[in-house]
Amino acid sequence: MAQPPKFNMNELLKKAQELQKNIEEQKAKLKAETTTVSVGGNAVVVTVDGEKTVKSIKIDPDLVADGDVTVIEDLIVSAINSANAEIDKKVEAQMSAMAGPALNMMPGLFGK
Repeated sequence: MAQPPKFNMNELLKKAQELQKNIEEQKAKLKAETTTVSVGGNAVVVTVDGEKTVKSIKIDPDLVADGDVTVIEDLIVSAINSANAEIDKKVEAQMSAMAGPALNMMPGLFGK
């Protein structure tokens, strides 16, 4: 019967530190990443960063001239929600890309 791989605590800690470093690097990249979304035929354009902080909102002057505040408010909410959904997709894609290598960094821990 084959022997299971020996458990090396020092190696495990080293791999965990590498994983933590990779996670911090990915967080920094995501923070720097931005997504811009437009709604209402470019009536409202919103840019958010990877932490879902709104960086800018641009409103078409014609929309303001119409004076319908409710429409403006609805378009802003829609644009922010759409931009946040795009950021969520980017975060999920990056985390999925990291998950495989992270699990492979720790052989023996999950029966591999």
